Amino acid sequence: MQPGRKTDRAETAVYGVLMAAWMGASPFVAYAAGRWAQARLSREAQVQRSALRQVPATLLLSAPLGQAEALAQWRLPDGQLRTGSVPAPGGSAAGSTVMVWVNQAGNLAHPPMRQAEIANRTELAQGSAAALFAVGLAMIGRQARQSLRRRGTAA
Repeated sequence: MQPGRKTDRAETAVYGVLMAAWMGASPFVAYAAGRWAQARLSREAQVQRSALRQVPATLLLSAPLGQAEALAQWRLPDGQLRTGSVPAPGGSAAGSTVMVWVNQAGNLAHPPMRQAEIANRTELAQGSAAALFAVGLAMIGRQARQSLRRRGTAA
């Protein structure tokens, strides 16, 4: 048998094994990454919820149509009054109330992660893990191919 043909068969066998490994293991890799991401993100959201609180803010000026912010005041639990630009639906009238998230210092904060955001990030982690697993297997395949070619030319 010719050395080149033997190398070709070995390459085909290696790629077959790598493809079977990807087909068989990638669902488990994606599942494990998803479980890890969901647990981490859920803990992060819980920490955010415990560190933040929602308070009513009274708009001092009407929010122009098409604009997402307006000047407002809100009161902290200790009674201090804060003023700042807050998210408000366009067209909201002065004197109306919107709920805003504040941190323990009373500064405006982004709302804690919602379940939909956690789900989206979990899906991204699953897809990324499967893709990275495929890249890793492709790199193994490339190394195997180079090794087989070197052996084939040395023989």
